[in-house]
Amino acid sequence: MSTLDTPEAQANTETTGLAETKRSPGGRVRGLAARLRPSVDVLRIAAVWFAWLVVVCAFQIVVQARLQPARPDVVLSWTQYATTDVNLDCRAHLNDPAYNEHVSYDSEYYISIALNGYNDPLTQAYYPGHAPGQNSGIPACQPTPGYVSLNYAFMPGYPTAMGGVIAVENVVPGLSSQTGDAKAALAGIVVSALGGLLAMLALARLMGALARRKDSDSDDAETTASRGRWGGAGGLRAALYLLVFPTGFYLAQVYTEGLFIGLAFMACAMAVEKKVVLAAVFAALAAIVRPTGLVLALPLAWMAGVMWFETLRNHRAALRDRLSAARLVAAAIVPLVPIAVFLVWKNSILGQNWQLVEDNFFHRTFDVNYSIDMWGKVIDSFVNGVDKTGGIFAQGALPSSSTVYIGLDLLAVVLAVAASVWLFRKMPGVALFGLGIIALSFFSSSAQGMDRYILAVPAIFLMLASFGRKITFDRVWVLASTLLMGMLVTLYTFGFWVS
Repeated sequence: MSTLDTPEAQANTETTGLAETKRSPGGRVRGLAARLRPSVDVLRIAAVWFAWLVVVCAFQIVVQARLQPARPDVVLSWTQYATTDVNLDCRAHLNDPAYNEHVSYDSEYYISIALNGYNDPLTQAYYPGHAPGQNSGIPACQPTPGYVSLNYAFMPGYPTAMGGVIAVENVVPGLSSQTGDAKAALAGIVVSALGGLLAMLALARLMGALARRKDSDSDDAETTASRGRWGGAGGLRAALYLLVFPTGFYLAQVYTEGLFIGLAFMACAMAVEKKVVLAAVFAALAAIVRPTGLVLALPLAWMAGVMWFETLRNHRAALRDRLSAARLVAAAIVPLVPIAVFLVWKNSILGQNWQLVEDNFFHRTFDVNYSIDMWGKVIDSFVNGVDKTGGIFAQGALPSSSTVYIGLDLLAVVLAVAASVWLFRKMPGVALFGLGIIALSFFSSSAQGMDRYILAVPAIFLMLASFGRKITFDRVWVLASTLLMGMLVTLYTFGFWVS
């Protein structure tokens, strides 16, 4: 046998040929193209995301054409008014027929900010001078001295991103002729959907990291295959479970969920991979989308602690290397980034008016004692079938819609806490982020909307994806979750309250 036929000789020949190819101009181009080519895992996730987006949008169009639910919605004490007449002059941004199935409740504020800024006269406002108990929302949508627009209750990240998409729509034939509200609604859907895709990719990265931490001698074929960067089958499953989660449809609506969890989950993924700069960038962006973005300081701090501990234990010489030392110093500073971004915003005029509107109109303040008392009354109402809250639900016997609503909220809290505890030993920083989201939401939500807020807890989808390796669990969960999402997205499409 010739020496050229040996495996070693073939390998040397291939290596030499590859080096020569890379040295040639054409080889460099091909090498760059190979590096930029997305992996099969990424393409699969993107394909599932695109198919899901088409299905959800088509479903909302069809269900709106086929059904007409009886109004009003009595799930909460105030929703009957919102579903009796949404054509108030000051809620004009909810009335444009284009993409209207994706626009409901808070959507009007994002559209308003994206089009006309925070002081848009075509939206509701709050007057601080009202006496206690008087109605502080005004339906007269015109500039009035002393009033504070309710737009200030929402942070600028999402509507700013919408504004960028609107600028593109203004020069695209077929889109530039739409009304302003239609352009803003479409922009909101695009931003939410792209954020959802980013969240899917981040979950895949986290699943890949989880798989790589398992014992390398595992005989499980799927575990072995999923040790890549994007998690293989496990990463795709976690991404899918996000899409079909009961409130996952918010990733295709004019709401902040898609953009926020995309940025937050990617910040967590980069923290796990110890990519300091990228983790800081994603965390900073998330912190201007929703106030809960400041909780990203927890996974970033855990990343910094791990990096310093590993260096001091095993690589003390790295402290004498300038580049390594600078990276460690940066890691120590990075946890302050989301906190600093939040504080800068909070002390601006935007943040000051946000605090005013949140405290006095929406009544969403972080109050542990009040929240525990209110959640206790909600549970009492659920168990006894009679409103014990004194105002959240209709007085007297609870309607069945309220019972279902409370049940879903309570299940959401239990699932989120259980998943975060499950993840803690595997990814403590990511688990702490989820627990922080749960705590901030639970103690400042007025006992409403937890099934939407816990979408930002990555542990849920990582735990479910791990359990989903069992084919029976996978099929049952996808079926149950998709049916629930179908019910909730139908309610949202008709402007009924979901969360």
